[in-house]
Amino acid sequence: MDEKTKKAEEMALSLTRAVAGGDEQVAMKCAIWLAEQRVPLSVQLKPEVSPTQDIRLWVSVEDAQMHTVTIWLTVRPDMTVASLKDMVFLDYGFPPVLQQWVIGQRLARDQETLHSHGVRQNGDSAYLYLLSARNTSLNPQELQRERQLRMLEDLGFKDLTLQPRGPLEPGPPKPRVPQEPRRGQPDAVPEPPPVGWQCPGCTFINKPTRPGCEMCCRARPEAYQVPASYQPDEEERARLAGEEEALRQYQQRKQQQQEGNYLQHVQLDQRSLVLNTEPAECPVCYSVLAPGEAVVLRECLHTFCRECLQGTIRNSQEAEVSCPFIDNTYSCSGKLLEREIKALLTPEDYQRFLDLGISIAENRSAFSYHCKTPDCKGWCFFEDDVNEFTCPVCFHVNCLLCKAIHEQMNCKEYQEDLALRAQNDVAARQTTEMLNVMLQQGEAMRCPSARSWYRRRTAATGSAAPSATPRSAGSPRAHAGAPGAQETPAGAAAAG
Repeated sequence: MDEKTKKAEEMALSLTRAVAGGDEQVAMKCAIWLAEQRVPLSVQLKPEVSPTQDIRLWVSVEDAQMHTVTIWLTVRPDMTVASLKDMVFLDYGFPPVLQQWVIGQRLARDQETLHSHGVRQNGDSAYLYLLSARNTSLNPQELQRERQLRMLEDLGFKDLTLQPRGPLEPGPPKPRVPQEPRRGQPDAVPEPPPVGWQCPGCTFINKPTRPGCEMCCRARPEAYQVPASYQPDEEERARLAGEEEALRQYQQRKQQQQEGNYLQHVQLDQRSLVLNTEPAECPVCYSVLAPGEAVVLRECLHTFCRECLQGTIRNSQEAEVSCPFIDNTYSCSGKLLEREIKALLTPEDYQRFLDLGISIAENRSAFSYHCKTPDCKGWCFFEDDVNEFTCPVCFHVNCLLCKAIHEQMNCKEYQEDLALRAQNDVAARQTTEMLNVMLQQGEAMRCPSARSWYRRRTAATGSAAPSATPRSAGSPRAHAGAPGAQETPAGAAAAG
């Protein structure tokens, strides 16, 4: 069926509907057009065989890629399939040549009505299959021009010539045929070419600033650039303003969430203990703990009850307390932090833990020296620079060479006095015997000039060093003792 015959059938159907509806203006225009085209007609009266009221048609649309979507169309039962194709073309941009309708399990022809296929009430269904445009000779320019022409015809403008939207392939010039002036028809005014980007999927022309296709939601081509001179219309400005407002609200909510998370982390870091927020089971005593009753270790995130952690700290023989978690796979190597230990223990237990750390640091060092004053807790790390150590606890001066306190005497006088007292004093005799043993084992030597005892110590280079420098420790009080002496606080010694 050629375009002229199809157009004549559409005008005849429009004349029929206009006469049946009492629309004189439309009936007159249709009759004038049919008369000008000298279309042979046969007019006869017939009873109304199909309803003319609008109904809603349920349409399932499927393309060549098996993508399916459902739409609702408002139609009339006396509408032809050709008119239905034009409606879909005007509303959704799918050309009639690509539409294949299946209604009532039959392929519908253009001249057939919907009523003849059983479409008579709301909710009746039809199937629309979209053919691939690659198998046709359609191009985007002709498709857009055809759609604009159909829209003008739908508005009442007939036989208008549209200017092309863009450059077309050059072809041979066509001879101009003089046309007779049409009565009652307005002059054709060429529309400016539409500005926008063409969807690569459905060929719909979208507005330049739209990020996705309005019909099929496909993304805008990456190579497309919005023209610099483009001025969006009122609807587009409203859409852009809505998108900017949505983006602003999203950024604001994101910033508020980040600030809330930061404040939550700060508040959590200020706490000495991190408590559980969900019910948990202690892996040591297997007791079920409600939220807020267990402690989560910061370093390894294992959860225990307070009693098990307190017992682990009290029974630990190390300055660093390890996580008590252990199973058939591995034992945790994480450590309890100092602030966690301090928060779990009482002040007395925490002080005993610090004293234990100091004692461990003193006993494990080969260069430590404990004050010789009875029941004094002062001690130090010594170096090879100074021979005396002033205790920061009892303030007595210890001789690192003699390993004794002999204030008011030098080493020679002390050793002579020690030898004199050794005859009657058991303690002095034991000291003299100890010095003799050190001399025999090469741990001490005599001064050839002063005839005093010196303890022999080996420096890092392996040479003998007959001098020492103390670094005191074990006292919470500050001490500014002998030159070269450096005090180590109890907490630092425990941490070491």
